[in-house]
Amino acid sequence: MNQEITISELKEIMEKSNPKNYLILDVRTKPEHKNISIKESLNIPLDKIKEHKKDLEKYDTVYIHCQSGARSQKACQELQNISNTKVVNIKGGILAWEKEGLPVIKASKQTYSITQQVHIIAGILILTGVILSRSLHPNFIYLSGFVGAGLLTAGLTGWCTMAKILSKMPWNN
Repeated sequence: MNQEITISELKEIMEKSNPKNYLILDVRTKPEHKNISIKESLNIPLDKIKEHKKDLEKYDTVYIHCQSGARSQKACQELQNISNTKVVNIKGGILAWEKEGLPVIKASKQTYSITQQVHIIAGILILTGVILSRSLHPNFIYLSGFVGAGLLTAGLTGWCTMAKILSKMPWNN
């Protein structure tokens, strides 16, 4: 079981810690981090976390957050055997941080998260399949079925091919 901390507990630690040999690690994607971030946080996306284990060992404690807590729990699991470093999940992620009214850095121009991009593209493809099947040929309905099956698979397995493809797009780097 991973250790967890609330936003208010972390705030107390940040105000009282001396020396500050801890790190606040943001495991969201780079675009998510650019949109809104905690000033003191370092961004290493979850899919790159293993590559940075050695860098994280120099801290006594690494507090990990994401959007709401799911990815940060995965990161804690991947880092649980890190040498001489305590790994702690921040409950509620950046959403809880912002809800508490704590300072954040926001981009002047907001971009869509990978999840939002998947929802938008899936919606467009499903709607396109339905419209084309009604107006051109009934077989276009299979486009909607294909996208629906992909969403179902992503929901059941946690693996979304469309999200992986979108994360490689230039606007997401």
